[in-house]
Amino acid sequence: MVLRVLELFSGMGGMHCALDLSGREYEIIAAIDINPTANLVYASNFPEVSIINRSIETIPLKQWEKWSADLWTMSPPCQPFTRQGKQEDLNDRRTDGFVHLMKNILSQLNSKPKYILLENVFGFQNSDAHQLLLHTLQSNHYSYEQYLLSPIQFGIPNSRLRYYLIAKQQDQLNTNASVLQTRISNFDRLLTKLHEQFPSKCGGSYDKNSLHRNDQITDQCSHSSEILIDSNQSMLINDFLVSNENSEFELDDKQLKRGLHVCDIITCHAKRSFCFTKSYGKYFEGTGSLFRTETDRIRYFTPKEIANLHCFPQGYHFPEEITNRQAYALLGNSLNVFVIGVLLENLFERC
Repeated sequence: MVLRVLELFSGMGGMHCALDLSGREYEIIAAIDINPTANLVYASNFPEVSIINRSIETIPLKQWEKWSADLWTMSPPCQPFTRQGKQEDLNDRRTDGFVHLMKNILSQLNSKPKYILLENVFGFQNSDAHQLLLHTLQSNHYSYEQYLLSPIQFGIPNSRLRYYLIAKQQDQLNTNASVLQTRISNFDRLLTKLHEQFPSKCGGSYDKNSLHRNDQITDQCSHSSEILIDSNQSMLINDFLVSNENSEFELDDKQLKRGLHVCDIITCHAKRSFCFTKSYGKYFEGTGSLFRTETDRIRYFTPKEIANLHCFPQGYHFPEEITNRQAYALLGNSLNVFVIGVLLENLFERC
């Protein structure tokens, strides 16, 4: 059976890529987002998909009935819940679409989706929006599981802790649904596919002391939970690079003087990197790691390299009219495709 999917708050299409990774037969019946830049990138990579540039709260119930989707995927705006923001939660108008989904669509829909997958920032689990989500799912007979997961747990050298929920409509609720899990199983098949997509690039000269410093995957990546793989399965930053040197992205002397003392600088043999935010390339502190090349130049990671670390497929691209600043902003709000793929695997087979 072909899975009918609605991609809500679709962004640059990470959920779509995760569905491709899962190998499940599916059809995206619509991708909905109000960000025109994200929609442009999405359309460039998936021209066959119907993209709706419209606020979710303006879409009438009859249209949702007509869509009759089997799966909803969603990454609602995270700004109301981030530590850097005002944390206005449901008082933030950017939650209006999510609230409308919970109160006016899911609760009233006759053709409810069988599956739901939601992703948001760490901190969402402490919000009123989270309580609304759980109450709505329980009232509409969904069993669900909740997770706090980071790519680094699977040996992907990037720390990006996120809240995830997978839900399936059924008669009985999961009695452990309220527990936030930091472990997940059933990912070996996708891990093999990931290593095929980004094969190891061994070789080249390096400082063994530097390699040892970078070998401690969790030491400098706060919020990283237990590593779920054998250490020999861990991947290196080098596996995700387009090239070691890239003069276009090197920091000039003024930037080096301003940023070096607050930046995290890693080499190609690192097994970790800090979370990349939408302000990467604009600010230094807390926005993501910098890269030290083999010739000791310091540069930014390119948008394509960050997309690689987010496990977007090799063929994924940014159109020429998208600036680096715009690409960084989209990536900062995006998700890790591999982690979503693992969650889909578990949703379809266990939840």
